[in-house]
Amino acid sequence: MTELILDVDGLAVVLPESRKGGYTIQSVPLSSDVLMISGRTVRELRGNVWQISYQYGYFDTDTKNKVLAACEKGKSTAIRCGFLPQESDGALSYSSFIVTSVTRPKFMWSRLTKDGEASKEVPLWADFSVELREVRPHD
Repeated sequence: MTELILDVDGLAVVLPESRKGGYTIQSVPLSSDVLMISGRTVRELRGNVWQISYQYGYFDTDTKNKVLAACEKGKSTAIRCGFLPQESDGALSYSSFIVTSVTRPKFMWSRLTKDGEASKEVPLWADFSVELREVRPHD
């Protein structure tokens, strides 16, 4: 099942289904606490924003490059993403997000692949994670 699509209007990178709790989403209140001169605290609430955390094990080189390009774009500008909230029966919701954190995949090992009669070493990349925050409150 698709949980997350990065940059729907651009690169449209469909991320593989995460495993072992690698996808979390929560609705976080967008608020600010103000300490009044009288000593009481007032909370100004603007609404709730989605925060998404996604982690995945192994990517091939092509997928890794697409994912990193979408994440780099999301660091400097809002990207529209499809995501799976807990209330959904499988349908994705869509909103604009910024990338708040990226853990770039690290090189784990290489493997030999056959390219015709020649063998070629191909790198295997692992332990990628990304965190996203919705740009505007959804409620």
